[in-house]
Amino acid sequence: MNSNPDWDKLLELGKKKELYSILEENEHFLVVYKRNGIAVQATSQAQIDLEKILSEKYKKPIFVLNRIDQPVTGLVIFGKTKKFAEAFTEKIKERDITKTYLAIVSGSPEEGRVKLTHFIKKLHNRAMTADEPMEGYKESVLYYEKKQVFDNYCLLKVDLVTGRYHQIRAQLATMEMPIKGDLKYGSRRPNLDRSICLLSYRLEFTDPLTGVLHTYKAPLPDNDVLWSLVDESVL
Repeated sequence: MNSNPDWDKLLELGKKKELYSILEENEHFLVVYKRNGIAVQATSQAQIDLEKILSEKYKKPIFVLNRIDQPVTGLVIFGKTKKFAEAFTEKIKERDITKTYLAIVSGSPEEGRVKLTHFIKKLHNRAMTADEPMEGYKESVLYYEKKQVFDNYCLLKVDLVTGRYHQIRAQLATMEMPIKGDLKYGSRRPNLDRSICLLSYRLEFTDPLTGVLHTYKAPLPDNDVLWSLVDESVL
């Protein structure tokens, strides 16, 4: 047992239900519902994150297979075995994983299923976008559909094709549709808990080791009144 005080703090945080909950677990992977406010995988060894919490919980390395930003809520998958992690990573490279997000945005989204294509480069913890190919920029593609309208915001369903740094946040902001609470990308005011209204909502994949199709759906957050107004029947 690690006696470092930081690990004691880690364990205490890991016991708090508001940080995360495990939706499914088997011998090969974990599907976790992450609350906003904790990183999936921190860049600093000193920062507590889900990877460290889960690795300590299971007393072995846990493999991060997808990431969502610290202020984002929703589904994250972790590998419990190296064999699964390597096979799942190949499916990601082949774009054989379906990832759907919900976003509450301001602005004026178009009707119908809309494709957005930009080119993104990470620069100083921010995603820079371009409309045309440029050196160092990677093609970034998503589709969105407007699903519900509130007084000053709209609910979008976003299907992510590529998985670039801050992709959804940056692409929607580029189209003058910043996510509610996302000050970094143009929201006018923060959310009270520093979250942004972006949810990793649905994850679907075929298990590369067993061939079984898995589909997971996240519960809607309870930290913003607009989430409580979402009509799930439209999703």
